[in-house]
Amino acid sequence: MGAKTQILLVIALLAGQSQAAEVVTAREHSAFWLWSGVKASDELQNAQTVYLHQGEVLPRSGDVVFQRLGLPVSRLTFPSVWITVRFTTLDVPEAIPARIVRLMQRWQESGNKVVGLQVDFDAATHQLADYAAFLRTLRQHLPPEFALGVTGLLDWAKTGDVATLNTLPVNELVVQSYQGRHTVSRYQDYLPALTRLRIPFKLGLVQHGKRDRQAEAQLQNSPWYRGTVVFMLNPPRVRPSPCGGSSRKGFQ
Repeated sequence: MGAKTQILLVIALLAGQSQAAEVVTAREHSAFWLWSGVKASDELQNAQTVYLHQGEVLPRSGDVVFQRLGLPVSRLTFPSVWITVRFTTLDVPEAIPARIVRLMQRWQESGNKVVGLQVDFDAATHQLADYAAFLRTLRQHLPPEFALGVTGLLDWAKTGDVATLNTLPVNELVVQSYQGRHTVSRYQDYLPALTRLRIPFKLGLVQHGKRDRQAEAQLQNSPWYRGTVVFMLNPPRVRPSPCGGSSRKGFQ
């Protein structure tokens, strides 16, 4: 192989890598998570669906409580809204689902189209059957006009029982391709397993994270795929440097 041919191959390889490793640009998407503590930016102007973080269910002083977080109930401009609640335990007293339902109704009464409740819980893959049982009970507490959705982990479909996933009593599963503020390394390896899902699902991305459009294209072949949801971040803080300039710190 000549030197010129080798150079061309290297250029082609680098170009392919550059094309695969794209950055998640919020403006290219229409559905977003807006977590408590994250400010709504202009990048949400064209949002069609927003998953609005409104609280957490967690143990505290021996009890399980619902901690209210996020935006106060108000009239928003987004066409549709999901109320997202983070669960850290499945041992939930009956009073908590009732309180969450009332919160959803208040958002709806304020003029918003509330699609339903999204549960954010990191169930271990080997405990998906127990999670399904919890969701069936939770669903009984929801008025019929509200849908039930969940977030999910990439590992659920790859190493878990897809048959169990397909029996989850949910209207939607959003599979997160990130941890914290960063894209999971080689998240593309998990995508083929998602094509075996037989429930409506979306792919969750993180703003400014990495994405591989070519790998994601295979999801388009599934009639159950419903697109992407972007987890929004606050812009990086800019603080004065000791020399009088500015330095970029981490995300808030």
